[in-house]
Amino acid sequence: MDSGTASTASNFYISEYYRHLVRCGLNADEVLFQAGIDPGIVDQPDRRVGADGLARVIQRLTLELQDEAMALADKVLPRGSFYLVGKLAVQEPNLARALSTAGHFMTMIDGAYRLEIDADEREACLKIHLMAPEKDPSHLLAEILLMAYHRFSSWLIAESITLNEVAFNYPPPIQVGEYSYLFPAAHRFNAPYLGFTFPRRFLDCEPRRQRAALKRYIQGCPREFFFRPRTDFSLSSELEQLLGKHIGKGLPTVDEAAAMLHTTRRTMIRRLNDEGTSYQRIKDLVRRDRAIGLLVRHSYSVVEVAEKLGFSDSSVFARAFKGWTGSTPSDFREQFDPGQG
Repeated sequence: MDSGTASTASNFYISEYYRHLVRCGLNADEVLFQAGIDPGIVDQPDRRVGADGLARVIQRLTLELQDEAMALADKVLPRGSFYLVGKLAVQEPNLARALSTAGHFMTMIDGAYRLEIDADEREACLKIHLMAPEKDPSHLLAEILLMAYHRFSSWLIAESITLNEVAFNYPPPIQVGEYSYLFPAAHRFNAPYLGFTFPRRFLDCEPRRQRAALKRYIQGCPREFFFRPRTDFSLSSELEQLLGKHIGKGLPTVDEAAAMLHTTRRTMIRRLNDEGTSYQRIKDLVRRDRAIGLLVRHSYSVVEVAEKLGFSDSSVFARAFKGWTGSTPSDFREQFDPGQG
């Protein structure tokens, strides 16, 4: 998605869904046309697609197949399953119970995946276990589920849940350039599980949505999934936006950032700690996401990317980038276009 607006998505998505529609025996051209998308943009990397249109394609796919797993799993997930999960969740006393109920429901219907919730005193982790991950080679279902449970949980408690880390049990995919927007957190690829971690305190939050609002929310899905939660008033979100604006001009120090946010260094550090993050973590997140965008979407050299991010030495940038992603900048770029050096 376009950072900040989420108005468009990479051509990768519409191209992959187009091919999947064909594999499912559906008239892909007709589905795209009725969603307001010109089928001629398929496999045109320089042409992005509107998020609304992409959401309509996904809705039509689940409707035609009567499968919320979109035939990307070993078993059909009957339409309405997510709505039933929501109906159960809004009645629970807190998010922990809501997610636990969702997990029990998915186990009960023997669906396409199961949920697991782990937590300690500081951090919680939601894990999604796809029953047949080989059916989802492009990770379309994996991405939808990660977005769905993060966005729905945030909607349920009317508070944007800060993600500490999103774990992907696969290597960086072709569409990884979109991940900085879709999954605003540190990313870990080739992880032992698919899921995300977040501050433990959110599990104690009470649902603040009524069943009447649930139907409207579900009707807006999956479009709602492609947008960051609209209730994010956290300090970490403000700091991320601030650093994003200054990244090409030199990032402010902790003291300077605190002053720009009209607070003190001590208060900012304490509040970030309460939100399960830190100044350095957000700084690294902003630089990593910008680095990925520059490497994947532009033809800048590694030296030029390092300069744009404020690194005085490209070797220092390369070491930092490998720490963020597990790959060197050159190797990371090579995964997307073997023709590039």
